[in-house]
Amino acid sequence: MLKNFYWLSLFLLASFAACTTFDDIEDLESPAYEAEFAIPLLDTRLSMNDILENFEENATLTIDPDGLIRFRYSGDVITKTSAEVFAAINATVSQGVIPITSNRQALPFSAPSGLDMDRLDLKTGKLVYLMQNIHNKSVTVTMMLPEVTLNGEPLTITTSIPAYSGTGDPPQAANLFTPIPLGGYLIQPVNDSIYIEYEAVDTDGNMVNLGPSGLLINDLSFSYAEGYLGNQLYEGGRDTIIIDFFDNWVRGDVYFEEPRITFNFENSFGIPTRSIVNVFNIFTVRGEVLPLESQYITNGIDFPYPSLDEIGQIKTTSFVFTKENSNIDVVLGAGPVAIDYDVNAFTNPDMNSTIRGFITDSSYYKVRVDVELPLYGNAVDFVARDTFELDFSKFEKVKAAEFKLVTDNSLPLSVDMQGYFLDDNGVVLDSLLSTRERVINAAPVDGQGHVIQPKQQITYAPFDADRFEGVRYAKRLSIVAAFSTYNDGNTSVRVLADQQVQVRLGAKLKVGE
Repeated sequence: MLKNFYWLSLFLLASFAACTTFDDIEDLESPAYEAEFAIPLLDTRLSMNDILENFEENATLTIDPDGLIRFRYSGDVITKTSAEVFAAINATVSQGVIPITSNRQALPFSAPSGLDMDRLDLKTGKLVYLMQNIHNKSVTVTMMLPEVTLNGEPLTITTSIPAYSGTGDPPQAANLFTPIPLGGYLIQPVNDSIYIEYEAVDTDGNMVNLGPSGLLINDLSFSYAEGYLGNQLYEGGRDTIIIDFFDNWVRGDVYFEEPRITFNFENSFGIPTRSIVNVFNIFTVRGEVLPLESQYITNGIDFPYPSLDEIGQIKTTSFVFTKENSNIDVVLGAGPVAIDYDVNAFTNPDMNSTIRGFITDSSYYKVRVDVELPLYGNAVDFVARDTFELDFSKFEKVKAAEFKLVTDNSLPLSVDMQGYFLDDNGVVLDSLLSTRERVINAAPVDGQGHVIQPKQQITYAPFDADRFEGVRYAKRLSIVAAFSTYNDGNTSVRVLADQQVQVRLGAKLKVGE
């Protein structure tokens, strides 16, 4: 952001950088005497809107209804879908061939990590069976999965198997090449179990047992799951937010009155979920690493979630860290340059199994972290530095100069400035001003930090013949600008979008051979 405030301190530089300003002087016929010319170089008004018009840094700018400017830095959106939950369930059901060893048996289905499923809706899946008859009479087999239904009817398989001759492999019935499609079926486990039942009846009407037989269930995918969905930890991943507000910082302090860090939640999982903050550190311009501290960092933040009668809805909310519930004013007042955070999510954190939740194949949650730095606060001798290229090649006839800068400032921000002319090797040839001077004076404010009236400041920068000759071959100008809010940083102020500064820059030039 400070790059933009250089507009407020570099109008003096404009007279040197804008070489075309002196074209008329260079085109004059060579005078046989010295002459002075008073030239207006600049007369403009610049509002904060103008200063920030071509803002191209990492922040997003917002303006409150009262005009207060906020810089918002955002991290990447962390997104998790239901695919992980369903993959865990798939792994428990799709277990290769399931041997059939009795007339009624439970599938080896155990919901992962404490899930207690009331209902599962299948989107896809295949069921393959193989049944063997080891008896000398043909049998009719009816196999049923009573907890797996389609339109209220249990999944039922009926087939006949020829009699076994006693030699060779027993006859069998199988559907290896025509598996039963499971899409659309509803699973409602009983005591967290899915049962297989079968009856094998021979031609005399006797109940018999099958020989070695089995089922294969694969390619499962689910469109819906309901029940107690257990404690699942979802890793959100680590992210870093770069804050370039302090890019050109040298020294000094800035205090933000109302900084905010906001966790924005968007959730369509119907499950109680809580954030687990593993890391939330602020890196500062001084090389410090400061942790954000709050009971909500320690205990987590609960996500909003839809209830069973809100399936398909997306719940959103935002949780804001402020100086009332955290140490945010300390850590963001220390010159943040980056925020490193790692946030996970933990389902059913209170382990209340009476809360029955749901997920769908389109369920997801998103978490975005925003950092807001409002231009409401104070700054004390906040020093920044930058260097600019110079070219005095068109100023051959200029022998001396005096520059006059007049500013009428409605911003509650003062600028003290000094500049140094450097040669090709970086050697200082001269300074722009005799000492560091206040070139823009902060407008006074009331008790709420609002500007009362503009403030005028007049600055002179004389360059006699010797001084001007000394900097004629300068190639760079190093500007050091110190920003302070009104009352030398002892009063918090508000910087608004429509506040402006009027700048008038003129030069009295002496030209001659």
